[in-house]
Formats: sequence, structure tokens, C-alpha cells
Amino acid sequence: MRSKCMIFFMCLLAFFQQATAQDKNVSGTVTNKNGEPLANANVLVKGTRVGTSTDVDGKFSLLVPNNAKTLVISSVNFKSREIGISTTPLSIQLESSTDDLSEVVVVAYGTIKKPELTGAINTVKAADIENRPFTSVDKALQGAVPGLQSAAASGAPGAIQQIRLRGIGSINASSEPLWVIDGIPVNSGDASRITTSANLLSTLNPNDIESISVLKDASAASLYGSRAANGVILITTKKGKSGKTKFRLDTEIGQNDIAYYNNRYRPLNASEYFELTREGLINANLATPANVNQVMTANFGFGNGVDFDWLNAVTRKANQQQVNLSASGGNDRTTFNLSGGYFRQDGVSIASGFKRYNGAISLVNKATDKLTFSGTITAGFVNQEAPLTGGAFGNPILNAYFLLPSKQAYKEDGSLNYGAPDFPNGVIYNPVAVSKLDKRNLKQLGLRGSFQADYKILPNLKFTSRFGMDYNVLEENNYNNPFHGDGQTANGRGFSFYTRLFNYSFTNLLDYQLALLPEKDLKLNLQAGYEAQDSRTFQSNIQAQGFPATSVLTLPVVAATPIVASATGSDYSFASALSSLNINFQDRFVVSGSFRRDGSSRFGINNRYGNFWSAGISWNLDQEKFIQQIDAIQQLKIRASYGTNGNASIGNYDWQPTYGFGFNYNQQPGSAPNNIGNLDLTWELNKPFNVGIDLAIFNNRVRLNADYYNRKTTNLLLDAPLSRSSGFGTIRGNFGSMENKGIEINLGLTLIKAKSFDWDLSINYALNQNKILETVNNQDILAGVFMRRPGYDFQSLYLRVWAGVDPQTGDPLWYTDGTRKETTNNWNQAQRVIYGSATPRYFGAVNNRFRFKNFSLDAQFYYNAGNYVQDTWAGFYMGSGNGGGFNKILRQYTDRWKNPGDNAALPKYIYNGNKLAQNASTLYIYKGDYIRLRDITLNYQVPGTVLKPLGFSNANFYVRGTNLFTWVRDKNLPWDPEQGINSQTNLNIFIPKTITVGLNLGF
Repeated sequence: MRSKCMIFFMCLLAFFQQATAQDKNVSGTVTNKNGEPLANANVLVKGTRVGTSTDVDGKFSLLVPNNAKTLVISSVNFKSREIGISTTPLSIQLESSTDDLSEVVVVAYGTIKKPELTGAINTVKAADIENRPFTSVDKALQGAVPGLQSAAASGAPGAIQQIRLRGIGSINASSEPLWVIDGIPVNSGDASRITTSANLLSTLNPNDIESISVLKDASAASLYGSRAANGVILITTKKGKSGKTKFRLDTEIGQNDIAYYNNRYRPLNASEYFELTREGLINANLATPANVNQVMTANFGFGNGVDFDWLNAVTRKANQQQVNLSASGGNDRTTFNLSGGYFRQDGVSIASGFKRYNGAISLVNKATDKLTFSGTITAGFVNQEAPLTGGAFGNPILNAYFLLPSKQAYKEDGSLNYGAPDFPNGVIYNPVAVSKLDKRNLKQLGLRGSFQADYKILPNLKFTSRFGMDYNVLEENNYNNPFHGDGQTANGRGFSFYTRLFNYSFTNLLDYQLALLPEKDLKLNLQAGYEAQDSRTFQSNIQAQGFPATSVLTLPVVAATPIVASATGSDYSFASALSSLNINFQDRFVVSGSFRRDGSSRFGINNRYGNFWSAGISWNLDQEKFIQQIDAIQQLKIRASYGTNGNASIGNYDWQPTYGFGFNYNQQPGSAPNNIGNLDLTWELNKPFNVGIDLAIFNNRVRLNADYYNRKTTNLLLDAPLSRSSGFGTIRGNFGSMENKGIEINLGLTLIKAKSFDWDLSINYALNQNKILETVNNQDILAGVFMRRPGYDFQSLYLRVWAGVDPQTGDPLWYTDGTRKETTNNWNQAQRVIYGSATPRYFGAVNNRFRFKNFSLDAQFYYNAGNYVQDTWAGFYMGSGNGGGFNKILRQYTDRWKNPGDNAALPKYIYNGNKLAQNASTLYIYKGDYIRLRDITLNYQVPGTVLKPLGFSNANFYVRGTNLFTWVRDKNLPWDPEQGINSQTNLNIFIPKTITVGLNLGF
């Protein structure tokens, strides 16, 4: 009996243990403070990896261990919340972390709450840049930040994008901002040497970016010291978040076409060209009406029945595709983020294309309550093809406008047409043949890593040690075939260029926080640290000629005659001590300061070290009781800052007197001085002042950020004249000064906010005035068509002023001087005068967002005004007969003078030119004002009731158009109004417009 009772008791105990170990179901809904559902919120059992995420309706259901007590709920841009587990459905409301008191902004060497900001900083979120049809992140910044000018000079896939923050700040040094990725200063720009345009940032996948902070004034940027004069752009890549592993798939396909095309500037067809040429030959007395047809037959293919469209032959509708897959998750100790991507874009010109393969990994491990390790690696491999540009005979865009329509790309038998009679050696090439026979390829690897340890010495004292690296390798292989084109006279030629850039930095920081006064109303945050950076470049060049009679073997190793085999290297380094202090009183008054001492190997031994500092102050009036009594005001803040920072973007050895080899004599190696150097050479010094206001009223439905700035740059790096007896004509030193001042406005409006429909409007506007204050002895600096003159804009155009056409003779006319009272038909007798600027007076964007139930529509219009665009090649295709053997454009045909009394826009057409009408003047200058539909996207969010049975947490379909519409003020503008910072055309590949369809899936 006793044994039976024991067996019964053991069975009862086992049943009880099994019952208590069973999982239980917890369900609920997560919303914001307005009761709107939050999709993709993390729901995690505290202290475990058991978790899930909410669907698009904010609902979740989760099996949790029976002994689980607490759930941790978190979501991007919301404060995390812990809540007790209940068997009844939970209703959980999360508080936004993006209100003005709690939003955290990434700043120099850390983060800060928005009320503590004293500087001018703009933030761009991941949603604003991901899944865009751009090869690099800098292209996605156009229109996103007031005061940031982002301009493309070429539409070639992978081409460089030029960035200017608050104007151009230097004459001879770089005006590009400093890029910092995950705390590491990185190389940016175009490091290629025989590729027409490339971009180091193209190896970074924009979908791997969490946020971008743009630092514009001294308070925000001066902690970067000698490299912050042109602003700083901070990129933070995506990190993992605790909770159930989330997968995300983004896929997109689309097509590219030419964004802007002025039909008045199309190439002439055969009939039009021969009519124009007939007239020009007779006007030049090179033919008579009786024999002009014979002259054209013998020289230009007249009467051969060919009317070939070269522009159509070298342009195309091109494909676009990208796929990205990521996984993110972890627990309260370790989080991770993994991603991989593929991007392909074919150019709208033949022989252009871009492919990128990407991977990224981020790990954060809380080893102990005091010690945290983190690491991020991003890697990208680019394979890029880009044709020649400008006046190169192999440039397909030049060929499209210059080649006669009486020549064709293919022979009657379908083979490529090259060689006599249409393409004898030494004339413009057949671009279709060159694109098939030549090779122009760039392979580029970008590897960036940031590895960090944080240790809490005390609860309010943290030590951070970070090592970062930026590694780039470029392999460029160009092959010119032996049959046709640039390689024909050399029986084929090949180039192999190798470039390696290795940049690494080591940073150690102490971060101390202290709260004072009884209510801890006074908070201090002090940072101090040391940073060292070293950058090394290695380059090798190989050139050979005399290739086998095949286009299959393309590397120099198979060529018969080596021409060049060389290698070189260079390096530079920085050593820096830095500190910053923030003092916050009750979130009302904030005072900030920073100091950095930089040393750089780029400057002379007498001025190698420099001190850079900033001071800022802000007053959060919305924390004052007299403002809090006004219900309409949610935020009111005024701020101001002043300080100094520098520009170190010059050559690595400009300061150093050097000898160079290669001055050989009598077949013996020889050397000679090749740089005079300057031991006193030092930084350009930028002194920016900024005052701003931040305002939000009517329940945040009206939001305004406005800034006025004035930044003066002194110690400009300029070349001063030297006596020729020194062996050098100039010496580089710190001589001049320049000023940029302007205003920036960012206005946001919530026009409609209803249960099923929202309408948000935002407008940003930037106006900048640039003025050179001083040069060497206040002398003019002439740079092509630009005049650098004290008192004027850096990009002031300096040209002869076009006065029109003489109605009686058809002669070209120019004004003799700036008074515009007298004219002359002699180009050499006309004086050059300053005529406007290539720099826009103002620019910005207008953004609209509409939401109706599960649909949303986003549209961005970008605008630019006040600058002039120069068509640098117009003298050939619109030069009144100059280069008569080249094709012309329609405007030359329709607007030319023909008979006495004609009020024509263009002079009399004379074969080989009419009195230098082709030379540079304001005839070829156009107003650059334009408005472009930069982006329009229609989204549809699939309801959660549809997705949940399929196992997906969210799904979004979209159709996107980029650069779909372009309005220009000047209807004679021949090329796309976006022509880089200097607004000069160079027969580059057309900027594309793109239509894509895509899908975002979460599971």
C-alpha cells in the first residue's frame, strides 16, 4: 500500500511539473500615442531570445515560457517599454523618441539629445535613401538637406557626384566635405586615373545606411578640426536590434532613359546637313552653285542614299536592377545585422554600365555590465564601364553630334564599318565599332571596418577605444584595338593601372557625465581624447603596344613593345588631441565648446600644428513657463555658434622642397629641383558664424528651421609670383581670403491629418553669396572662362558679350566693352567682362507626401536658379560653319542668317567659320534655372490580414520615377541643366530618368 501511494505521488508531481513547464500564449496590440498601429515592433521576453514582431496592424501573438514575467517592446523611433505578461490581450502604447526632448542625433564623436544641440545639423533617415536607383549615396542627398548642393557632371553609372556645403570655400584646395562612416574618416571622390569618372563611395550600399548627419557650422563640425572647413557628413550604418530575427528582402527592376533632351539641338539629318553645307561652301567661295554637289559628293558622301541617326545608335533605353537581403536580431546581450546586395545599372549610352556586389555585418556584444564590444564591416565590389568624354575621338556622345549622317555604323553585309572611305585613320571614329572592339573597365573594391570597445570605468565615466580602416583597390584596364580607333597607329595598345588606398585611424576617448544641483538641473558632458590617422597610396602603371591581330587578347602582357612600367607611392598622417564640453541647465540653456589641436604631415615644419575651436549656445524657450502657457507652441529654440576649422585637402608634399628624377642626360639618370616648397605652408582657416531658430507650432503641424551663416576663409592657398631666376615661376603660400554668407530655411507643414488621409508638405531653400575678398596683391586669377577677382563670386564668368547678328551682312557682333554701347565684328577687339556666375543663386526642394489608407504618394521637386551654364563645345556644332566637315544641330539650321534684313539669332553660315563666331562668348551661355521632378513614388502597404496567413510581417509594393520631368527657363539650353558645380558641358553621358517597380518584404 505504501509503495502504491509513493508511485501515485511521483506521478502527480511529474504531472504538476509538466503542467507548470508548458508554454502559454500572449497576444496584444502595439500602437503609438494616437492609437495608430505600429508594424514591425519587437516583442521580446525579457532575458531571453524568445520573441516576435508585430504585423502591419500592430498585432502580435507569442508563446512564452510559463514562468516568464515581463515583455520588452521596442520599435524604431520609439522608447522601449517593459510590461507585465497577462493572459488577457495586451494593449501597449509606445511613446515617441523623436520628439524634441528625446530624439538622439548623431554628432561628432557621439550622440546627443536634440534639445542639447547648439549647432546646425540636418539628419537624413534610412527611408529617404534606400532603394533609390542611384549608384552612390551622395546622389540621394540632392534636395534632402538645405544648403547642400549635390550636382552630377555626368550620367555615367558610377560617376562622381560633386558636393558643396554652404558654398565653395577654397580656390586651390578641395571644397568637398569630409565623409565619416561609423566614426572613421574615409577617402571619397574619384580615385581613378584612366576612367573618365568614378566614385569611391559607389562601393557603399545605401541600403546599409541607418542615418546621415550633415554638420554645417562650427559648433557641429569643428571637433574634426583641420578637415571640417567644408562641412562633415556622418554616416551611421545599420545595427541589429534585440528580438526575434527579422528578415527583409528588397527587390527592384526598372529602365533608364534620357532625362532632358532639347529637340532644337538634335543632330541634323542628311538632307538638312547637305542644304546647310551647300550654302556654307558657296558663302566661303569654296564652291559654286554649278559644282557644289560634286564637291559634297567627293568629300562628304552626298548622294550615297545614307541617312544614319548616330545619336540613336549610341544611346539606348537601359535596364536597372537591385536586390537586397538582410537579417537582424539578437537578445539583450548580443545583437547582429547581416546584409547582402546586388545592384546593376546600364547607362543610356553604349559602352557604359555598373555592377555592385555588397555585404555588411554588424555585431554588438555586451560582454559584462561594464564592457561592450562592437564591430562593423562593409564591403563592396564594383565592375564599371565608362566611355571617353569631352573631345576624345572615342567619345560616343561627341561622335553622335559630329559624325555625318552620310556615314553609317555597319556595312551593307552587316559587318562593322571602319576604315576607308568613311573612317580613314586620323578622323573621328565609328563609336559602335569602338564600343565592340575596345575595352574600358574599372574594378573597384571598397572595404571599411570599425571596431570598438566601450568600458564603463564609473557609472558616469566611459572609455572608448576605436580602430577603423578604409581600404580601396582600383584596377583599370583599357584596351585600344589594332583595327580602328586610338590604337590603330600603334597596332593596338593597352593600359593597366593599379591604385591602392589604405587609410586607418585609432581613436581613444574619455566621456564624463556629471549632474549637479539638488534636482540635477545642471548637467555636464565632457569628452577628451586622442586620434591618429595614417593614409597610404600605392600606384603602378603599365602601358604596351603592338597587339596581336585579334580583339580577344587585351592585356599588356601579350603586346610586343612595353612603353611604360612604373610605380609610385605617397602618404600623409594626422595626430590630434581633442576635447568637448556641453553644459545643460534644465534643458533651457545649453552651452557647448570644443577644442582640437591637429598636426599634419601635409604642412611645413614651421606650421605643422594648428588649433581649432568652437563655442555654441542655445536657449530652449519652449521650456520656459511663459512659453509653455501658449498652447500653440510646441518648440521654440534659438541658437548661435562661432569658431574655427581648417582645410587640409591639398597635395601631400606641396610644402616640401624636392628633387625629382627623370631629368636624364646623355643616357645617364639625372635629377633636378621639381618643387620649391614652402616650410611655412599651413592650413586654410575657416571662421564660421551661425545663428538659427527652431520652431514648431499648432501641435507640430507647422515646423520651421532657419539659419543665417557667414563663413570667412583666410590663409587661402594661392600661388605667388617668383623671379624666374629662381628656376620657378610661383611659390604656393597662404595669402588670400574668401567669404560665403547666406540663409537656409526648412519648412514643414502637416496640411491634413485625418484617420484615413494625411498630407505633409516640406520646403527647403538655400541662398548663398560667395565673394573673394583678397588674392595675392589683389591680382586677378584667370582660369579659362572664369575670373577669380576680389569682390566677385569665385565662379564669375569672364567673356566677350554677344551683341547679335548684323542684319545686313550676317556678321557676328560683340560689344566692345562692358558699357554695351558700341559693337564690333572683330572678336579680338571685344573686351572680356564679368558676366554672371556658374554658381546658383539659390536652390532647394519641395516635398509632398500623401497617405490614403494603405496607399501613399511621395513627390520631390528639386529647383535651382540664378546660375549660367556654358556649352563648351557649341563652337563646333553651332559655330556658323566652324568645323564644316562635322555635323551640326537643328538650331544652327533654323536660326541662321540667310538674306540682308534678316533678324537672325545666328550669323551667316560660312564653311570653316564666320569671323570667329565659334569662339567663347555669351552666345554660348544659358540661364541654368530649372525645376525637376526628382522623385515620385507610389506605395501600397499590403494589409496584415492578408500577410499573416502567408507568414510575412509586412509587404510593400511601389512604383518609382526619378528625374521624370525637367522644366528649364531658357528654352535654348542645349544640354541637361545639371552640369556639375562649374556648370560647363563636356559631351558627357546624358543624366538618366528612371522608372522602377519594387517590392519590400519582411518576415
